[in-house]
Amino acid sequence: MVIAAALLAAANPIAAAHRKPVAATDLVEVAEIGGPTISPDGTHIVFRVSRPSLETNETSLTWYIGAVDGSEPEFAADGGLARIDGAGLVADQTPVWDPDSRGFRFLAYHAGAISLWHWRKGAGAREEIREDADIVEFALSADGKSLRYTVGATRAQIEQAEMKAYEEGVLVDAAVDLNQAIAGGVIDDGKRIMQRFTGPWFDRRRILWDAPRREKAVQLQPAATPLSGSLKTETRTPSQGVSVASDDGSVATVKRAAKRTTLTVTRKNGATILCAAPICQSPGLLVTAWRPGRDALLLFHDAGSAREDVWEWSVGSRTARKIVTTDGALRLTDRPLRCAVARDALLCAESQPLIPPRLVRIALAGAKHSVVFEPNAALARRVRAEAIPLALPGNRSAILLRPAGTKTPTPVVVQNYHCAGFLKGGTGDELPMLPLVEHGIAVLCIDPFRGPPRGGQEGTYELARTVIAAAIEDLAKEGLVDPNKVGIAGFSHSSGVALWALRHSKAFAAATIGTGQISPHYFWTNAVPDRGFAATLEDYWRMGDPDSDPARWKIASAVYDIAAIDTPILMQLPDAEAPWTAEFHTKLKRAGKPAEMIVYADELHNKYQPRHKRAVYDRNLDWFRFWLTGEEDPAPEKSAQYERWRHYRAGGPQEPLPVPAR
Repeated sequence: MVIAAALLAAANPIAAAHRKPVAATDLVEVAEIGGPTISPDGTHIVFRVSRPSLETNETSLTWYIGAVDGSEPEFAADGGLARIDGAGLVADQTPVWDPDSRGFRFLAYHAGAISLWHWRKGAGAREEIREDADIVEFALSADGKSLRYTVGATRAQIEQAEMKAYEEGVLVDAAVDLNQAIAGGVIDDGKRIMQRFTGPWFDRRRILWDAPRREKAVQLQPAATPLSGSLKTETRTPSQGVSVASDDGSVATVKRAAKRTTLTVTRKNGATILCAAPICQSPGLLVTAWRPGRDALLLFHDAGSAREDVWEWSVGSRTARKIVTTDGALRLTDRPLRCAVARDALLCAESQPLIPPRLVRIALAGAKHSVVFEPNAALARRVRAEAIPLALPGNRSAILLRPAGTKTPTPVVVQNYHCAGFLKGGTGDELPMLPLVEHGIAVLCIDPFRGPPRGGQEGTYELARTVIAAAIEDLAKEGLVDPNKVGIAGFSHSSGVALWALRHSKAFAAATIGTGQISPHYFWTNAVPDRGFAATLEDYWRMGDPDSDPARWKIASAVYDIAAIDTPILMQLPDAEAPWTAEFHTKLKRAGKPAEMIVYADELHNKYQPRHKRAVYDRNLDWFRFWLTGEEDPAPEKSAQYERWRHYRAGGPQEPLPVPAR
């Protein structure tokens, strides 16, 4: 393992004596920045800020607009309440600019309806189109004179369908989630709504999501040419991807075959130019984008832990120059880009391990950074920690988050999942990283990886366990962590890693997981014919159903391996996934194991309600402090919690403790 010589970041120690420690409340209410989009004329940028609120238990959205020269952005429009997708995440969107660059359109959720809004310079934002059904998507013609949008079932039809299902019962088919409350499994605008599966895995949408779509057209100006063809948002902003076109018709294409990567530019006349620069042949080359006004491409290259190196290649040159390394959210196909490309700069929604989200301008000449918008400035000033980048064997990356200035080994909690941007909660936002550091506990965040395909899912889990063990051993030798006080936390994929590690190792003093676990119940409530779930699971785990393939199930599911687990484990689960884990929890309790399960109502895979997130953060912090350092929070309302935990630690039987009088 290689430990970087320099820290990624550290707070100003001068302010440390007077600062307020970072707590769970701070992490929950961090503002996120998304969808930075540059106007067609290249002079302005619009972006969206999402702000969770513990007071309202909701997330609100706000649009801002600013100049690409880096001047301070201004409030543009209220974006309404955040819409939550089927996994529990805030749904993103990219705004659509008017061709004259003096306005933009977006969808907003206000007063129970998703409608189309239009902001114009000098006039502000107004609701442009509101229907009896929510608007699903829209497109603007290239000349800006006509608009087309799509709606599904009306809100009245949806409410009628929900009432009918409630009063008459629900026919169980491939779309029904029997682990979610039939009467409604998620809170939307203050009320519980019904959802249905949309495919073989766990994507969900509101009931009647698959009703026939209705497409409508509006002439915004007379004599306009109506839109034709498939509904697609028009934009002149240079796009990023594996195949991108320039204004003159040249197309840049990234291709990967086996272990070889190529970048080729094809001119409008058919002539081709192959990039010979080494970066163009790297398997880490993600996407490319044309630089406005130049015959040059920007190359975005994976640098680990959601960081990207940005290079510039002038078409035809045998070399490329590295401009900068950016940091922030993961690059995902269903999420807006985190960096927008202007003529002379990148404007990026950036966050770093110890720096919460902000908008920065990065000059393409000289790579000078300037902060454009900083919604979390007060929190940033309070962060007091060290973030040390690590290079692990096999070209894997990790970050060690430690108390600043600590000279002795500390307890440590490990999470093997994406270490993206600001290290506040890890994937799933449930591990309170900075509050742990405030209490003298380090956090080791290891980027995910997969084992060889022939090894199956258990091969990936076992590889993760060995990588974690080796990293802890090396860090202990360096005097950075205490190998006898190691915790492990998991969410989604990493919850599987955590349980596998507990089943095959005695190295962990405490564990937490935040999502449901594979079990026979998990299979039988999801494998209804025609859904495709069984085939997906077979591809993932290479196993059949529990009756026909019991040997594989004993490998895959921890319910068959209770005797091997002695580590205290806290499970904080969404109610949509808790039934999968009921057998595992009950068997642990009946076997006298130190285990506890907390279930949160009306939650999906990612817990989206701010108050639930705070509760998860706080309880995970208390759990690791208790088992790794022996500390207890003296708050009177937590006395029953610690009575249970002391009972577990003493090795007492797992019968219910007396319920305290209220």
